[in-house]
Amino acid sequence: SGMGGMGGMGMGMMQPGGQMNAATQAQAAAAFQNMMISAPFMGGMGGMGGMGGMAGMGGMPGMMPGMGMNMLGGMPSMMGGMGMPGMMPGMNMGAAGLPMAPNMGGGCGGFGGSPKGMGKGGKGGDKKKQATRRGKKGGQDRANSPTDAADVGDDDPNRSEVLNMVRREGTTKTKVTLSAAMPYALEFSKDQFGSRFLQSKLDECSPEEREQVFSAIKSQISALAGDVYGNFVVQKYFDIGTVDQRKEMVNELCPFIVKLASETHGCRVIQKAIQHVPRESQLQIAAKLKEDVAACIESMHGNHVIQKCIEQMPPDSVTFIIAAIEADPQKMACHMYGCRVVQRLLEHCGPEQLQGMLNRISTNIERLAMDMYGNYVVQHMLEHGRVEDKREIIKVVERNIVEFSKNKCSSNVVEKAVEIATVGEHAALLEAERSSLMFTVIGDPNNPNSPLKQMMDDRFGNFIVQRMIEHARGPERERLHQTLQQSATLLQRSAHGKHILNALKKEQAS
Repeated sequence: SGMGGMGGMGMGMMQPGGQMNAATQAQAAAAFQNMMISAPFMGGMGGMGGMGGMAGMGGMPGMMPGMGMNMLGGMPSMMGGMGMPGMMPGMNMGAAGLPMAPNMGGGCGGFGGSPKGMGKGGKGGDKKKQATRRGKKGGQDRANSPTDAADVGDDDPNRSEVLNMVRREGTTKTKVTLSAAMPYALEFSKDQFGSRFLQSKLDECSPEEREQVFSAIKSQISALAGDVYGNFVVQKYFDIGTVDQRKEMVNELCPFIVKLASETHGCRVIQKAIQHVPRESQLQIAAKLKEDVAACIESMHGNHVIQKCIEQMPPDSVTFIIAAIEADPQKMACHMYGCRVVQRLLEHCGPEQLQGMLNRISTNIERLAMDMYGNYVVQHMLEHGRVEDKREIIKVVERNIVEFSKNKCSSNVVEKAVEIATVGEHAALLEAERSSLMFTVIGDPNNPNSPLKQMMDDRFGNFIVQRMIEHARGPERERLHQTLQQSATLLQRSAHGKHILNALKKEQAS
């Protein structure tokens, strides 16, 4: 590790312009030879950048071990490729452009990486193209499986020769047939490229061939469901399999439903199953989820499974979910995942079925409205709840109008209240509450501290004023416009105020 000073030495011997004279070249060569003899090869060579001057072409100090300077003049890359300053050991230059770490899954097209662009999580991807690609048949299931054989490494003697051939040739170009891969269906399912190959072939093969592949993997369905690549094959069978095949898969998965529902890959399989199996199989899944439904609701993966149950099953089949929420509705409404489940229940179940839950939530509107997750539940109650729930929420908003309007979370509830009371399903029944709310906000035009004037220049409150301009009517509209026009000079001086004036002009023009 004592070779870190090499770059500084090279630079010290260089003439202006980055080159060493003839005398110093010999000294540098001798010093380098002595150091190579006395130091282990693996002990760092952090300063090798300056050695570029030995070739008379100018080195660059501060380079890491294994960095090459072929393209700029200097020592050859230790890894046989070309390097750039700042690259980590083992990194190479692509055909052109940015350095790439060895075996890195994705890179920028045209910069020595994958021509398909950046890997998962990369920014700047073409979302439109991604959406188009995933919209094709089978595209969504295979979205995370590569389509070519680039960067797969040498053949692995532990793999079957058929799978090695698919990996060499690429899943879309290989001459390997499904029949040839059939004896290795389980191995293919667990492989990055083999999984993609199977999914592609299952789209186009005969029912008899699908049954043969199914028979080969059926006993391992539960293991494949939790596998990073195998889960896509299982999902494919829920998409294209026969009713009997889907039922058999549910039977295999049943002992592991709760475990899989809380896993990254398994939860996708369970959601796909709920979406495609007949009702009797849905009830099988529901019976297993019931064993630990609260944990599933609070799981970052399991909550999606519970939401899928609500969306796909008849309302009378999700009573076990309602019961879990009713055990502590305030807690669930304020939970980052529980609030999603409550919202799905409000969308898909009738008020009479949710009466117990709604009654308990209605007693705590003020707290929920100001909660970062609970406010979404209150908004959903305004949209999907009973008339009495909406009346109660509007009254709570009116009592706390200034505080709610200046709060990031509850200001969304105020906006929703104004909207629902004007154009919502029960708007005609909420006319009195809407009018009272509007006049409370507008207040006395001569009062400098009226709610409206406190909200106008607030970063959250100004959006509510804009929403009021959109939905005000009759006498309240005239009074609102008059008050805002009287404050036009003040509004013109602030960024938030200008948004309000623009909204006012737009409404008046229409």
